[in-house]
Amino acid sequence: MVGGVPEPASPAVGAILPVAPTCGEPAEASPILCTGTLIAPRVVLTAAHCVENVDAPQLLSVVFAPEPARALTAERVRAIEGRLHPAWSAGAHDVGVLILAEDAPVAPVPLSLSALPADVVGRTTRVVGFGVDEQGRMGSRRSGTARVTAVHEETFSISAAPGMSCGGDSGGPSFLEFDGAERLVGVTSYGDLACTTGTNMRVDAHAAFVQAILDEVAVAPPTRPPFDPRVDACTAPCRSHADCPMGMACVTGTGGGKSCAVAGLEAGRFGAVCTGPDGERLCVKAGDACRLWLPCTEETSGGGCAVARGRGGTAGRSGAGRFAALLALAVFLSGRSRRPSSRR
Repeated sequence: MVGGVPEPASPAVGAILPVAPTCGEPAEASPILCTGTLIAPRVVLTAAHCVENVDAPQLLSVVFAPEPARALTAERVRAIEGRLHPAWSAGAHDVGVLILAEDAPVAPVPLSLSALPADVVGRTTRVVGFGVDEQGRMGSRRSGTARVTAVHEETFSISAAPGMSCGGDSGGPSFLEFDGAERLVGVTSYGDLACTTGTNMRVDAHAAFVQAILDEVAVAPPTRPPFDPRVDACTAPCRSHADCPMGMACVTGTGGGKSCAVAGLEAGRFGAVCTGPDGERLCVKAGDACRLWLPCTEETSGGGCAVARGRGGTAGRSGAGRFAALLALAVFLSGRSRRPSSRR
């Protein structure tokens, strides 16, 4: 958020971060991927391009704190599922939601899906996000004031006045005031490289998509099977991510069959509890412990493990490499927002 100020308020606006599966890593990996707004106890409204990676729902947390790096455990909530607008494509219908595994620790933003008045051009809007500021720093919630310059069927355009969304602010909210109260009217989508103009998806234009999910989750929130590291994931088939416990995804193995794996890693099974950082095998988070993660082609479960150290880690081999690739994807998704007419 360039031209903005720190925003300790707006508790319903959270930072979306990828989750690190390997032991020795922080709960969430850097950088901040996007911003989102809690619109129901378990529903976060964001941009579709923030959740377009099919594995993202198993790899994301939403952190409801002004500074995610200092957030308490209770302020970090895992996403259990992601939904994209069915008509989403580059530049159109860039609206999505993350469904949380449990109720968020803050109250949601009151949501009004009524039509956006036509006379909002020239009015100021408050935009909020965790993205890059004018010094190139990110990692804290900020807000800024922008001006509405045009309204279209599905979007509206804004210019800096002097605030403007920037890289990492994708999916964040845009508020307009009506009758003395703020209303969530837009979702940050894309803008120019210099962060002087931006395009927001209109919430009212995507009301049917949003309301259908709110109604569904209110009646029957998504659930996942219980986690049990004793289950041999290599021999337990799955059809979709919903068949797998939290933190695991349905992946295709070398033989073509599908099984549940630690999200972001190749098909495998849990091995013994890790005994130290000196082994060569990958050590992953498994409930309250750290366990070996063994490819389905490997039968041995003894020995030590490789505990990732810091952001880069030391856990080599294919699993760590794949997670590194996913982090690179997160960096790409965040960084491409600063290219002209591309995602924020």
